[in-house]
Amino acid sequence: MTYDEEIENTRNIYISKPIRCIALALALTYYFRLPTQDDNEQRRDNKTPTREKLAEILSQYISDFVFIIQNELERFVNTNHFMIPHSVAVNQAIREHIFSIVVCICTRTPLCIIGAPGQSKTLSFQIVLQNLQGSQLSTKKFCKRLPSIDPFFCLGSKYTRSEDIAYVFERAIKREQHYEQNRINTRCVVFLDEASLPNEKKMVLKVLHPYLDECRVAFVAVANKAFDAANANRMVCIYRSLPSEEDQQVLAYGCLGLEINLQQSRYATTRLEKIISGLCQGYRRILTCPHIPQIFHDRDFIYMLRELRFDLPTTTTTSDDQTTAISGITPISLLHALEDNFNGIDKVEFKELVKIFFTSVQEQCSDFQLPLEEENHQIYRNIPSILRESMKLDSIRRRLYGRYKLIVDESEDESAMNLLLQLNILNFDPNRTNIFRMSDFAGDLNNELRNVEILSIIKLCMETGKTILMVNTGRIHGSLYDVFNQNFSIMATGDTRKIFSKVAIGPKTIDVVVHEDFQCIVHIKRSEFKEIPAPFLSRFQKYSLSINDFYNIQLQKLPQNEQILLKTIEQKASTFIQHFGRQYFYGFNENTLYSFLLSLIKANENGDHYLLSPNQYYSQLTIKSKSFIEQNPADINQCWLRSVLSKLMQLVSPESIILKLPTFDGNMARWLCTNYFHQQEHFSIENFIQQLISKPLIDRDNSDLTEHITIVTKVMIFTRTSPYIIGLNEQSTDTLFTNYNNNEKIDLLNL
Repeated sequence: MTYDEEIENTRNIYISKPIRCIALALALTYYFRLPTQDDNEQRRDNKTPTREKLAEILSQYISDFVFIIQNELERFVNTNHFMIPHSVAVNQAIREHIFSIVVCICTRTPLCIIGAPGQSKTLSFQIVLQNLQGSQLSTKKFCKRLPSIDPFFCLGSKYTRSEDIAYVFERAIKREQHYEQNRINTRCVVFLDEASLPNEKKMVLKVLHPYLDECRVAFVAVANKAFDAANANRMVCIYRSLPSEEDQQVLAYGCLGLEINLQQSRYATTRLEKIISGLCQGYRRILTCPHIPQIFHDRDFIYMLRELRFDLPTTTTTSDDQTTAISGITPISLLHALEDNFNGIDKVEFKELVKIFFTSVQEQCSDFQLPLEEENHQIYRNIPSILRESMKLDSIRRRLYGRYKLIVDESEDESAMNLLLQLNILNFDPNRTNIFRMSDFAGDLNNELRNVEILSIIKLCMETGKTILMVNTGRIHGSLYDVFNQNFSIMATGDTRKIFSKVAIGPKTIDVVVHEDFQCIVHIKRSEFKEIPAPFLSRFQKYSLSINDFYNIQLQKLPQNEQILLKTIEQKASTFIQHFGRQYFYGFNENTLYSFLLSLIKANENGDHYLLSPNQYYSQLTIKSKSFIEQNPADINQCWLRSVLSKLMQLVSPESIILKLPTFDGNMARWLCTNYFHQQEHFSIENFIQQLISKPLIDRDNSDLTEHITIVTKVMIFTRTSPYIIGLNEQSTDTLFTNYNNNEKIDLLNL
């Protein structure tokens, strides 16, 4: 290996080449495979040997082994040899990755880079890919002497098959043979992204063995955990240790657009240096804090720093925006950056996270404090406000520090999705928003044709700049990892600028145009959260949304007297539930009561929120309970409380009501008994359905309610299995709906 300066300067002023080459070969084969001592300490691993231990042994035979390796990395990977984006910090990870990738591609040695999400693994390959364009197209003189790269991408997921990987390899081998026959200095490279996601039990990656042994094409894989021994022994493995404190500082300064050298004082004050040091320390602390869920990675920290860089006043040194540097970080701007990038946890955990960051900064800069919260001035933004502001970012800011959104739904019925639509965070207009749902029916689970169909529509949305909401779409997430990661390639000709990303459809990976206005929201349930792989989580801004949170947000928008009224109803209803016994309410969960209360709050055309009156809340199923609810119409508090209690009683079985009635006083027991047995239907599904599909009966005294009655169209019935239930099928529609004129419009499905 010879550098440009060595070619131009005949005097050999460097360490002799044989020693240097042996040291680098040992580093690639053994040294880079090991974790650092600091990494072992953070993971509390006392068994795995460390780089420091190996270096101590090798230094007995090659003096200054560590110095030689570090010196060569710095000489090999720098801005003189490679075009590196301005927002990318050239830290130890970038140096080791780029060096290993270039060497292994040139020698056709299989390579795997192992590390946590957000540690620049895929980014490093993209940098190499953009620089190694051959002698004619490469920008840097250093890269002109290296072969160009022809990549063959394979995106790993838990649905990846052995056949998909083999297909990519065969295409690459065939292309490589073409280059060799025509003496073209180009290397074909199979790039396997997210290599740790394919199902280990199915031994999907066993197909790699012959390809790794033959080394007919270069192979680079990135993974979050180590391969099995059979594959690892066939490759050079680079283990990416957790960043050291020094490396964390380099990363922070690079993301903030600052240089960490003697010229640093030109861009930053001593105060700013202390704040940056505190931010790095705070991030390291949350990674080990037992009270904070371990869902955050380096990518979250990087995007937080990018937001701080581009969302604050700047000091411009040239006309190029890329050379601007921030002039200060304020407590409020840090809080907003944390809300955008370190969310997805509950309020208590998030406030603990904020406290850790601010405490770390205050240790360096004591006056860095948030202002005190006041009744009319809330410092913390609510989730809908954060989401709305993030969705409204212009395309430039979105490209610099905005990520796609992951909504963690605390309910099990997709309530969060409905809230997004109600709050106008998502637009109902189908020309602007597409909603994708995938079913879990047996016939759909392995329906590749359906998957391709959905991916094709998503591809069209990407090209046209629509916003998409993905619900229960886990089976196609692996095809969109590059899109979620915003791993874009940009092609510019004159005033025209196009952005491309890769989408995997089956074994093929295609480049798709991504409109700058395209946005993506992925919906998952909290119950599924533990099964979500870390690489997927790190690609998104994460937000937790529940009915409870949304109810409290809407409650604050009501006039003060109505807030007090609703809080009183909530308290009394909670007491009723506790007294009756929560276990007796079928389908009851944390959101049930708040869902009832939330339905009482409406907004008028001017956006002012108000509480419905009791006579505006009836449906064809509850109109019979009017006499129970409005026994004293002047007492609004009592009317609303009884309305909520009547709703709750619909979830109770007859056995439960008979068991619990004696525990109430006489009047209360009598009211509940009358409402349950005389004004609600709990004994005949046929009668209930007739009541559901028939027009509500309005007596003369209630004739003014006609326009206020809501027609319920969706119900869930909790009942025991019986021959009658099992017998409900298409043939029984005639007997069940004999009194219904349009029974030909009714279908019964047994699933």
